[in-house]
Amino acid sequence: MAYRVVLVPVMGDAADQAALDMARSLGERMNTHIVGLHVRTPLATLISAGMFDPAPMPAQVINRIEEEIRAGAAAARDKFDKWRKAAGIDTATSPGRLAKASAEWVDVEAPLADEIATRARTADLVVLARSAREYASASDDALHGALFNSGRPALIVPGNVPSGPFETVVIAWNDSRESAHAVAAAWSLIGRAKRVVVFIGAADEDRRRAADRFVTHLAWRGYPTAAIATDESDDVGEALLDAAQREKAGLIITGAYTHSRLRQFVFGGVTNHLLAKATIPVLMAH
Repeated sequence: MAYRVVLVPVMGDAADQAALDMARSLGERMNTHIVGLHVRTPLATLISAGMFDPAPMPAQVINRIEEEIRAGAAAARDKFDKWRKAAGIDTATSPGRLAKASAEWVDVEAPLADEIATRARTADLVVLARSAREYASASDDALHGALFNSGRPALIVPGNVPSGPFETVVIAWNDSRESAHAVAAAWSLIGRAKRVVVFIGAADEDRRRAADRFVTHLAWRGYPTAAIATDESDDVGEALLDAAQREKAGLIITGAYTHSRLRQFVFGGVTNHLLAKATIPVLMAH
């Protein structure tokens, strides 16, 4: 299934360009409708989150902060419009015949994570830039809104990477619900790949059998023959990135936070390692 609607949160960082370019690449191949979303967090929410001193602020300070928020929204809109025009993508606010890519801009004031989750539920995919503001952080509102609360997959894009197509993809398969969800969300990309590599980490007997079943599943779907890359390292995240580099992959597909969020927060985990260190796009689903 093609990605017909793709949501791109435009956060106001330089990294936004990578996410927009990735959405354009998908749009050109799948006639995608791209929704650029900028969320202006209400001042009251920023204060309650500890971003500002909760003591009463003078009116001129409040006005200055609100003006900065409006200026950020205007700059995000300007960036989106320049990108859209340079890409030759027309605007649209209602479904057409899906003959080519289209785009629209949405600018709202709302809590960031809640709004991204709500908007993502009526999209097929969220494309997020890995920003200088630490998308690897376990508390990042935009990423967690997309992953935990939307029910939709997220494609995390680091800066300065080719925007596809992905000729080789690596699927991290641990036979979990999250892995299955990620693969189901990525068939449009897997089907366009020339080569698929299945990574299973330390290959005990059970994991090998589960990987063999998955490889057979790929074969039944008519996708490229999958090789299985294994690694005995305890650092699964680093081993996965090494395998992707060794295989010259352009995309990693993986479940996100397949253990409890508390365990991930305390011990780190593969998900956080990929978010912090991956130099190629990572498609995640929880």
